[in-house]
Amino acid sequence: MVSDGHEAFAAGFARVLKLRARVLDLLKADDLNARFGGPFFAFMLIAASVFLASSWVQTDFGGLFDFHADLSLVQREDFVAFYRAGELALSGQAADAYDPAIFSERFSEKNENLLFLNPPHALLLFEPLAYFSYPVAKLIGMAVFSACFFGMIHLVRPGLAAWPYVFMLLSPGAYYAFQLLQLSPLITFLLLFAMLHSRDRPVLSGLALALVTIKPQYGLLLPVFLAANRDWRTIFYAALGTATLTSLSVGVYGLGLWETFLASMRDGAHSFQFSANHGMMSTIGSSFGKWGASAEIRMATQVLSIVLAAFTVWFSVRLLPRQRAVAVSLFAIALAAPSFMFYDWLFYSVALILVVKEVPRWPLMLQASAALLWISPTVHDVLLTRDWLISMIFSSLVPLVAFIVLCQVLALFMKNKQPQSGFDPEDDFRLRASGQSAA
Repeated sequence: MVSDGHEAFAAGFARVLKLRARVLDLLKADDLNARFGGPFFAFMLIAASVFLASSWVQTDFGGLFDFHADLSLVQREDFVAFYRAGELALSGQAADAYDPAIFSERFSEKNENLLFLNPPHALLLFEPLAYFSYPVAKLIGMAVFSACFFGMIHLVRPGLAAWPYVFMLLSPGAYYAFQLLQLSPLITFLLLFAMLHSRDRPVLSGLALALVTIKPQYGLLLPVFLAANRDWRTIFYAALGTATLTSLSVGVYGLGLWETFLASMRDGAHSFQFSANHGMMSTIGSSFGKWGASAEIRMATQVLSIVLAAFTVWFSVRLLPRQRAVAVSLFAIALAAPSFMFYDWLFYSVALILVVKEVPRWPLMLQASAALLWISPTVHDVLLTRDWLISMIFSSLVPLVAFIVLCQVLALFMKNKQPQSGFDPEDDFRLRASGQSAA
């Protein structure tokens, strides 16, 4: 009997050891410390993931799974703005989408400051949503955004088991994007796909970039990126796709809608958005505004940042392998954008994952600054619960943190000139062009 007990215990203990080995293999804890930037960066991402997971639970997932048919009951959800714009377009009142008073009249108090800032051809995508009830439209949006979110991680393919998926899913960028149901996962996926595959898939890349123009602030540097890569076919298809969407919007809604949109950029909703000092806004111009700078200084610094970012993109493309140039360009695009909010933080998250893939081990200073950039939206929110002024000061310094990280990433890439990642879309294109196939 004793012998049988020992054998049962030994068999059970062996199963526990086998399970432990499988769990450790799944987590790849040793690889995580050695190949995900470094132990400090990995630790900060784990801590941030745990904190945000608890925040999701405590806030009942931020209302993500609330499905109200009445728009006046929807709370803190930006997707309602896209639905409302489509609703107005469907009823023949597309121009009213750019009138803040009419646009927001069906919103709840927490959504009453939402504005429609997208160009008229975006209505071609939003109007079909209005054929459904809001709960159904929201489900469609959630499905599309989720597919794009996991698609962008798949595009990067950094390895390290499930950790990149965990870190991205529980990142501040995902928290804001899905809590507010913003377009960020869609735009980031389209942009990332086009930048990685503009050489070997010009048609799809061009069409993806044409769709990105519904958020035009992120496309300012894309012509520079494509021209530096000499991806002329992608430029052609992107221009053709954009011209087609624009022509369709004129045909469906009339030229007057574009006039209304351009007028709103001069003295309407767009100018208000640029002049307001949002804690969630993280641009060069808004940082100067938070320190009391005039509108002229804010505009001048923003234009200067666009010029400097364009040079950064150009030289990164000419000097670095494609995936490294994409990582650098994502930082530059975020810093140059005239409007960049916390729900757009997936740009920075994907860029950092790409850096990890290219150079798995970072200097401690880069680990610290990159970790601070990754968690900046969460740090801002925590500070906001304590003191509004301190949170605004911190918010104004976030673009500086991003700039410091960008400089360190460039130095890291120049020091480690041999890519340490496996698959590069451009390498695959060259191999297939020569009649071979990538392993």
